[in-house]
Amino acid sequence: MKLKILLSLNRATFLAGLTIAGICPGNAQLASQYGILDLTANGGINPNTGIAWEAGDQYRLAFHTSGKIDATSNDPAEYDDFATSQAQENPALATSTGWTAMLYVNMDATVAQGTSPVSNPLERSGTMDQSGGAAQGGAGVPVYAMDGTTAIARNNADIYDSWSNPFESGFATPDPTGNGTNAQRLSGIFYSPFLDQFGSGDTGVIHGPDVWTGGFGSQVNPAGDTTDEVRTSHGNTNANNTDRTWNRFNRNNVDSKSVYALSELLTVGTGIPEAPFVLSIFSAVDPEIGFDLVWPSKEDKLYRIRSSATLDTDPVTWTIVAENIASAGETTPLNVTPGETKLFYVVEEYDAPDPE
Repeated sequence: MKLKILLSLNRATFLAGLTIAGICPGNAQLASQYGILDLTANGGINPNTGIAWEAGDQYRLAFHTSGKIDATSNDPAEYDDFATSQAQENPALATSTGWTAMLYVNMDATVAQGTSPVSNPLERSGTMDQSGGAAQGGAGVPVYAMDGTTAIARNNADIYDSWSNPFESGFATPDPTGNGTNAQRLSGIFYSPFLDQFGSGDTGVIHGPDVWTGGFGSQVNPAGDTTDEVRTSHGNTNANNTDRTWNRFNRNNVDSKSVYALSELLTVGTGIPEAPFVLSIFSAVDPEIGFDLVWPSKEDKLYRIRSSATLDTDPVTWTIVAENIASAGETTPLNVTPGETKLFYVVEEYDAPDPE
């Protein structure tokens, strides 16, 4: 039986002190591809143009993979395919393609591409052109973390400029150029892809997971290297330490680590985006009876609710709260009364049995 697990963009609905994960619809006339980028964030300004988002504007998404991989392969496609499969684990990105693992790879003759002995992730991702620099107006497009609001780069050059954040979200008047006063942009704040493909991860200042990079500097120890004691360079998603974003630490390439994943060019379109398959939570009319879970549903499907106090295990192993729930129409609700102060929920969709 094939299951479809419906999650919020933050991987699961999270209850903690009545903290509620919501979905921001963005601009009613403009729609971001896959519905993740909030086109109203940061004043609705495209950080590389300095004006409001327009139909046809392009951007990218970036994350660190929640899954891990070793760095022994000489084939860049293996890492790019891994990045793409990780992205597709988010239901909102299930149909996405063309993700690049931002990882230098040492290619041997069996997978030769071009004349360079090192496969350059800038070339694979189409971010080689860095003319105009990292300030507003530079070549390339903005890059956003998976919260859909944090601009971690204005353009191509800014990606490799410590993933500096053009907006300081703690102030009401951001400076899209990134060149304002400290009250507009704190010069010491930097953002790597500090969230994973589900929008989970560190807070932007906490030491995050290690990430293979293969270099990103003058000292390169690429993935698949068979020399230099078979070691591959890595960085770290600690977003508040520029020296750790790419880094050049050497580590045994048989270890398993995350990779940075960068999307292909995504485009702002017109019209209201189709609602993603997400699990929403609302306070019940009577607070004594807990919360109402609501999710998109189909007439010929059944649904199962599971819960867990942590995200450490596969959701298909979580405790079953209710199952064989019939569709109530376009959406289906279920009231729950959590017995924990922190709880995660998922919904599974599966086929209803054929009538006899």
